[in-house]
Amino acid sequence: MSSLYATPRRVPTLDECLFYHTIDLPGVGLARGPWDLRGGEDAYLGGIHLADRAVLEIGPASGFLTAHMESAGATVTAVELGAEDQWDVVPQRTHDLSEILHDRIGVMEQLRNSFWFTHRLLGLSARVHEGSAYALPAELGRFNVALMGAILLHTRSPVAILERVADQVDDALVIVERHYPELGGAPVCRLEPTAEDGGWDTWWAFSPEFFTAFAAVLGFPRTDVSFHEQTHRYGDDYRQKMSLPMFTVVARR
Repeated sequence: MSSLYATPRRVPTLDECLFYHTIDLPGVGLARGPWDLRGGEDAYLGGIHLADRAVLEIGPASGFLTAHMESAGATVTAVELGAEDQWDVVPQRTHDLSEILHDRIGVMEQLRNSFWFTHRLLGLSARVHEGSAYALPAELGRFNVALMGAILLHTRSPVAILERVADQVDDALVIVERHYPELGGAPVCRLEPTAEDGGWDTWWAFSPEFFTAFAAVLGFPRTDVSFHEQTHRYGDDYRQKMSLPMFTVVARR
């Protein structure tokens, strides 16, 4: 079973990290990233009860939400792409995808470093399985809750991941995505990249109804949808910020 989980890394300095979430770290201070969820964690997670819950977190990034869920009493198992796992790039024919994938290797390495840096400084207990969410091993066990926080927009087949995750969850799925009001009212999944814009890292925009409908198909018919705004940082050192509308679907069995 030891090979099921990644060995924690000893990352000595902030310079080896790329943070996805802005986070305050003891002895370091503020590490900035493009998403700043501080103060909005409970809204982001749909207010779900976490104490004594076993949580499966898909795509933990820098570990900000991992840390928050642990602080609320959850036991977290995170799933992150390993060094040999390829990013789900949009197959743009106008791009040199080999160059993009090569660059992505370095980005993901720094992102994994940021998780383990956070893990060490905050004394987290979370375990990490490195691999694809399309092929979760049954040996990971059963979970009360699964979190997919702004991750499915980056995947080729979000329904395949949802189906696989749902097979190992007993109580609730928590799905967070960007809110596009113009998609509301119908179970819509809109393709985002075009040949003209060359987008390669984002596949979809979703309506909340897309997830409520498919969650019911998967045996999670009781759904709550909430809307909130989260801070997105940009510019040099992520010092500028704006609010972006988000939604959270909590689907229960």
